[in-house]
Amino acid sequence: MKKILYIFLLTIPTLTFCQKSAGLLSRVDDLSVIAKELGPDYASNKHTLWDKTLSDNAIVRLNNTVMDGKTAKEIFKSHHTIFNDIEILDAYAHTNYFKDGNIWTNTWFTWEGTGNKTGVRYSNRCHFDYRWENGKIVEMLIFADNTALNMELAAQ
Repeated sequence: MKKILYIFLLTIPTLTFCQKSAGLLSRVDDLSVIAKELGPDYASNKHTLWDKTLSDNAIVRLNNTVMDGKTAKEIFKSHHTIFNDIEILDAYAHTNYFKDGNIWTNTWFTWEGTGNKTGVRYSNRCHFDYRWENGKIVEMLIFADNTALNMELAAQ
């Protein structure tokens, strides 16, 4: 039994040493900070940071729907005509600096808003990924449930 334990203890550091790193991950870098600030910018209906950061020509994938950055920004702004008291809660972000040069920030948060027509308070856990080039988001992946939006649009 001692031999097995001894072999196990020697093997783990060797396996760890042999693994190749894909890159670096940070939660406190500038891009992670910006990604977290995008939530309050949207919730306050300012969209200043979104207009500055998301390229109009970005490829945006909302679940399985593809659009450009300009269209995505218009949709984000329209949410404030459909919902009130929008909040972004429990935001988390980290940025992956890959060895191949790609930079992606991953964010998770809870979106909350009250429907203007139904008065229903909705809560939706969301995941966004941003690919950066020269300080701009050039690709964005959005994974979120559209039920609240669909219910409010159907009620109008």
